[in-house]
Amino acid sequence: MHRLNFYGYGDDTFGEYGVTGDDVDNCGSCEPIQCVIDCGEQGRLMVIGQYSKASLDNGCWMIGISKVGEYDEFPDWPIQIEYCAEVEYSPKITIEIPAGYFDLTWYKNGRKVDG
Repeated sequence: MHRLNFYGYGDDTFGEYGVTGDDVDNCGSCEPIQCVIDCGEQGRLMVIGQYSKASLDNGCWMIGISKVGEYDEFPDWPIQIEYCAEVEYSPKITIEIPAGYFDLTWYKNGRKVDG
């Protein structure tokens, strides 16, 4: 099993800080950052992070999950949402994925991030 931890930093960086350390900076645009977790035959899931200034001009991160495709099966992976001790203005989503192969593919507002 791998334990992936997703949360946001500042007003522009969202990432996975449990296993890979991968993150994406969207230059403070407040546009969503998406990450597709692909475990091959074991399933796939999308994690979405978006920085929002909707509350009294005081920004906080919103984080959610989604199936990747309409006809995908929702994977039976343990998922936990909790307070993020590392960044007080972001929740943290922890997703336990199966041991073995996995790949993370990142997007800024639906556009694939290369490299």
